[in-house]
Amino acid sequence: MLYASAEFEFAEPFLGSNAIAAGAVTEQALRSPLFTKLFRNVYVASATPITHVLRCRAAALLAPPCAVLTGCSASTVRGVELAGVHDPVEFVLPESVLFAVQDGVHIRRTSRGRIDSEPWREIRLASSARLVFDILTDTKLHRSLPRVVGYLDALLRVGEVDATALAAYLKGRRENGIVRARRALQLADPRSESIPESELRVWLTVAGLAPDLQVQVFDEQGAFVGRLDLAFPDRKLAVEYDGDWHRDGAQPQRDEARRAAIRALGWRFVIVTKAELYGAPKAVVAAVRAELSRESAA
Repeated sequence: MLYASAEFEFAEPFLGSNAIAAGAVTEQALRSPLFTKLFRNVYVASATPITHVLRCRAAALLAPPCAVLTGCSASTVRGVELAGVHDPVEFVLPESVLFAVQDGVHIRRTSRGRIDSEPWREIRLASSARLVFDILTDTKLHRSLPRVVGYLDALLRVGEVDATALAAYLKGRRENGIVRARRALQLADPRSESIPESELRVWLTVAGLAPDLQVQVFDEQGAFVGRLDLAFPDRKLAVEYDGDWHRDGAQPQRDEARRAAIRALGWRFVIVTKAELYGAPKAVVAAVRAELSRESAA
């Protein structure tokens, strides 16, 4: 037996046990290709596109009312998509509140009193400052310092959080990860136009190589030639990240034409691929350092 009802709109996540008890669906149907299991006892019609926000709505059905959706999950719900479809749904709760751990859900505990948040569906949604605090301080998700700075850059760029207000929010706190949070704020720069670009900048900066951002290049007549994401202008060395989109359509030709025009003015390039940035960031730093040293020796 399977039918829609006012209580169970199968395009939205629902508790399987409740749907069975109400006679809206059978246990056999829930195990069929008609439904997708999102979490333990939480389902949705298989025709419904799965997004991280949908998974947040599903996880909210399991969480206690005081649970606060936070971190990259809360950012994504607020419109800044930092979480992928299958990234863990992030919650923060008071230490004394029970919430059974399960796959696909990440739970953080806090001993402080009120968690800055607002009502959202059956639970609560972290404030902008709180979600950023959790992104920067939660080390159990094993996000690197460059990655969390990239997230912070993205949030600063769209105005989801203000650097001055965030500094005030972090002041005087002593939770685990607070030193990293303050360091991330020091390294943040909203001029960065993508998370990988931010990560590349931070890897270089923490290694003692501090590139300039969004450097404009002009020819001898003062005409604009191009813009460089990261550069060492005094050495005429540009460092650029080539993500997947740089291989789409005419983009490779546009990139090469721009770089050729800039090279003609005496610039050199270190081009960093996705595999290099995420597979061997220290080797990327070494390559940039070697180029800077080679130019110095020359």
